[in-house]
Formats: sequence, C-alpha cells, structure tokens
Amino acid sequence: MPETAAAVSRADSAAPREIYIDSVVPGNPLVVMGRARTFENTVQVRVKDAQGALLREVYETSVGEMGNHNPFTARVWLSRDPGREVLVESFEYSAKDGSVRSLTSTRVAIPPARMEATVEFATSDCDATRAFTRRVPSTVSVARLLVELLVDGPTAEERAQGATHPFPPGSRVQSVILRNGELTVDFDHRLQNVGGSCAAQAIRSTVTRTLSRLPSVREVIITAGGSRELALQP
Repeated sequence: MPETAAAVSRADSAAPREIYIDSVVPGNPLVVMGRARTFENTVQVRVKDAQGALLREVYETSVGEMGNHNPFTARVWLSRDPGREVLVESFEYSAKDGSVRSLTSTRVAIPPARMEATVEFATSDCDATRAFTRRVPSTVSVARLLVELLVDGPTAEERAQGATHPFPPGSRVQSVILRNGELTVDFDHRLQNVGGSCAAQAIRSTVTRTLSRLPSVREVIITAGGSRELALQP
C-alpha cells in the first residue's frame, strides 16, 4: 500500500537529510537552490538528460557555519540538448572512500526553446581549430554558454571528427563580461598553468575564435584568477 503524505512527512522529520534541493529554476543555466550539511560545506550538483546520460557536474560551497544546513546555489549550463526533462541530483563525495553520499534528486521540465551554438574546438595542431554546431537550450547569455561549451569539451562524435580538448581537467569559468566591445573571460586558477605551450596556444585560439564570431565583440581578453599576465602560462 502506498505511503500517505502524512506518513512521508513523519519519516522525513524522523530522519532529516543532509542535503535538500529546495527549487530549480529551468532555463540555461539551470539554477539549483538548496541547503546542505556536508564536509567542508562542499556540495556536488549534477544533471542527467532524459535518457539518464550525464550532462554536467559542478561543485559549489554552501554558505554558513559548518554543521548546519547552509544554503547553496549552483548554476548548471546545458551544453547539449537534454530532451524534455532532466534529472537534477545533489550529493557529496565521501572523504573516506570517494563514494556518493546523501544523494537527493528531482526531475525538472526543460523549456522547449532551442538555439544553434557554434564553437571552434581545437584539433591536433596547436593553433588549428574547426567549427562545430550544436542544438542547445536557448539562453540570453550566449557568450557565457559558448565558453562553457569549450570548457565542457567535445562530444564523442565531435572527437571522432578531429576535435580535441586542451583545457586542464576541472577548469571553471568565473565570469564573462562585455564592456565597450571588449569581452573579458575569467577562468579559475587552473588556467594559469596549462601544461605546455601547445595547450596554451590551443586554448587561446579556441576561445578567441569562438567569441569573435559574436557581432558585439571587438576584442577577447583571457584572464585566470583575475590576472591577464598569469593566464595560459605553459
């Protein structure tokens, strides 16, 4: 016999969870808001498509004193067409063995609007790029979405066509700001040392050529951790 709402409510109150997803604002990005009581306040959020394939996983830090259910907000960019709905999961990795703990999830309908997004992925040559176009959920922040696509990397099909991924593992976009035709893309500290001059050249080429396609962009500036001088050091 199915549980009644009252029974479920009593069970929840008797065994409070470590992580709650309070709301998800559909769009691109998805905005996931919740509360978490986790080790070092770190929260993982991942999104799977209608078929259960992983689209994106990000981590955020809840804000507040450790040991409490502190609020967190995660923005998850959809770099592929997820279908009509997605599964949003929030959890933490065990500090002991790396297993998934405190998993909670919810399904969210995705608005039907789609757009074509074209990015220049690197190829086997340091400076060479090739244009690839995907159909993705629409967004008003087109420049940010394009950079997120680059960081997320090519699909298996795009790799089979020669696309490569020079970004260091775990790279994150911190901000994308347009002022008077200058588009500044700030990455996290992982883009300060990228493991070789070829990788540095490939990243600069992919970002610059992708964003230069936008009509409002006159110049692309790449920074890492807020520093232009330290960005893309080999």
